Amino acid sequence: MDKREIIKLISLLLQYPEKELTEINLQKIIQDIPDTELYEKLNLFINYFSQHSLDELKENYVHTFDFNEKTNLYLTYTKLKDEKERGQTLVELKQIYENEGFIINSNELPDYLPLFLEFISQAKESIMIELFNRYKSAIEETRNFLKEINSPYAFLLEASLLIINKFITEKVVL
Repeated sequence: MDKREIIKLISLLLQYPEKELTEINLQKIIQDIPDTELYEKLNLFINYFSQHSLDELKENYVHTFDFNEKTNLYLTYTKLKDEKERGQTLVELKQIYENEGFIINSNELPDYLPLFLEFISQAKESIMIELFNRYKSAIEETRNFLKEINSPYAFLLEASLLIINKFITEKVVL
């Protein structure tokens, strides 16, 4: 499983839990990840995911992301509460997606973290690095709040930060 596939997997795991995802052997998917730290983060989340019913997963997801302003999955929400400034940023982000041929097949805003990660998983390296650097602090802030409430979703944000940081570091070294 390469880095981009892992980012795509994290994107899927950060979405509202659906029955189809619970039927996949996620443990098998991540078993060949050579990076021990990354594997451990994903494994911790997958253990949580596999030990709960779909109804429990849905309830926890809604409680974590929909009822807690600090842990919502919108990258610009906490920093840009001014509707005009946030609106402009969302339009710019959507334009970047469209310029790269990425079609948004949902009603989600372009700063929705799972959508953002899905785009990052297929973006050109230069765009991946630019956008990650632009929104890294928002991802870190959400991760910190998730850790404060002992949410297993913190492991996914930690994994996403870890893998994208490593991807960027490897590109810089070259």
